[in-house]
Amino acid sequence: MDLTIDPVSQINEDFEEQEAQSRAKLWGFPYIDIDKFPINPDVLKGMNKQSLIDANVLPFFRNKKRLKVAVVHPVNRETQSFLDTLKDFFDIEIHICSESGIKKAFRIFDTEILNKKTVKVQDSFDETTRLDSTNQLFEFQQLEEKIEKLTVKQALNQIEITAMKLRASDIHLQPSDDKVVLRFRIDGILKDITPIKLDIAKKLVSRIKYDAGMRSNISDIPQDGHLSFLANGRKIDLRVSTLPTETIESIVMRVLDSRRGIKPFHELGFDTRIQETINRVISKKTGMVLLTGPTGSGKTTTLYAMLSEVNTPDKKIVTLEDPIEYHLPNITQSQVDEKRDYNFDTGLRALLRHDPDVILIGEIRDYNVAKLATEASLTGHLVFSSLHTNSSVGAITRLRNLGVESFNIASSINAIFAQRLVRQVCPDCARKEKILLQKHPQIKDAVSDITKVYPALKSKIHQNSNGEEEISVLKSSLNGCDKCIHTGFIGQKAICETFEITDEIRQMISAESTEIEILEYVKTHTNFLELFNDGIRQVLLGQTTIGEVYRVAG
Repeated sequence: MDLTIDPVSQINEDFEEQEAQSRAKLWGFPYIDIDKFPINPDVLKGMNKQSLIDANVLPFFRNKKRLKVAVVHPVNRETQSFLDTLKDFFDIEIHICSESGIKKAFRIFDTEILNKKTVKVQDSFDETTRLDSTNQLFEFQQLEEKIEKLTVKQALNQIEITAMKLRASDIHLQPSDDKVVLRFRIDGILKDITPIKLDIAKKLVSRIKYDAGMRSNISDIPQDGHLSFLANGRKIDLRVSTLPTETIESIVMRVLDSRRGIKPFHELGFDTRIQETINRVISKKTGMVLLTGPTGSGKTTTLYAMLSEVNTPDKKIVTLEDPIEYHLPNITQSQVDEKRDYNFDTGLRALLRHDPDVILIGEIRDYNVAKLATEASLTGHLVFSSLHTNSSVGAITRLRNLGVESFNIASSINAIFAQRLVRQVCPDCARKEKILLQKHPQIKDAVSDITKVYPALKSKIHQNSNGEEEISVLKSSLNGCDKCIHTGFIGQKAICETFEITDEIRQMISAESTEIEILEYVKTHTNFLELFNDGIRQVLLGQTTIGEVYRVAG
């Protein structure tokens, strides 16, 4: 599809729609812009495609015997004849549309989901181990050939199950010239899985849009939806987004698996010191706890882990999310909907009337939400939320820029955590190497800061024969192995910057101290470690690589 708008074609189409409106008024029928109307393919079930096209009739809504149809000329002989046939089975309501509009709407017949059949799909597999054999890896590399031999539903199911086996967080169908590339985001990195022929990809896109509740006959505007499938007896949700391109729509599906979503803090990568800080600040009755970091840094997962810790029978917990990623027991969760003017602002105002003890706000984006969240934390509520900032201390500046007064910031916040996800090096194929600290000043400074907070890690520093300090670290294998899908890494864990608000820091915030002044204070007077330093700590422990830390926090 060419997204470049031809002004002449646009004028002609506008003229056709205006002319259709005039015909509708003349004949006494309602008008419909059928190309822009979301048609459920089930309406067309059992109807003959060619007969509808020949008659220029397109049913677009059905409720029991009531059937709404779009027609170009109701006085046309073939149209009348076909409508007479339909009247034997339905109560017909005629709507007038343009000829170009109905021709575009007939694209729904190309979706190949009108004659859906019940097909056998895979819904169980071994989740206890990652890929551990060349045979399994070879099987996934042959996915293109398998997809070509399956029904559309089975092909989609094969993609879904493969994504689960590879523990992908996102599934991408990315158009590229005469094909579409299936890509999985695994451990935060996109990996090409297989090319898919364009004709097969079109069927897949149509099937995904239908299953996700999108408008199947609309392909020139972005759409959002969700679908689900069964895997090992549990429902896996996919959050689906489409984007028009020059060929077919690009699709991204976020995998939302509740089993992956809720983990204890130690599994997320937080050591005992950070866990103690988290438990201390979330045990308070009031105040605000903030998570900062870019999209995909694991903020939501950590927030859910915090909610799980405070989720006791004596508390009323209410969340406001966009979207709800994982459903939590005994917690009232609400999803914002901008189309219905239900956003974080209006939602938070309503939420506060439900007598909550604990509140989760998915993200603080503007002054109104920031002000309400701050006020809620000062009036007897424990508030959790996230901000898009690069550092923990940077959240202070961000809130000030949103318009929140410094004294309110100082009074309301318990702690701010900045987070990133680093890939864990594969233990089966990693290689050891030695790093001379004097050749890497940033790493040397980081090691110095780390050993002040973690004295036991001084044992990781050695002197070589020349008396120079060095550390032994792991480096990922370039070719990887079967267990890590030849990436050199398996899984992700968090590195964290922990900024607990003390009385001294509250005074500095109230006094309008700058971000640099506050950062300098916490670095010299507390056990504060910046993100990069916490990443190097994990390097010293043999959990990740220096290159990975530089990638996400350098």
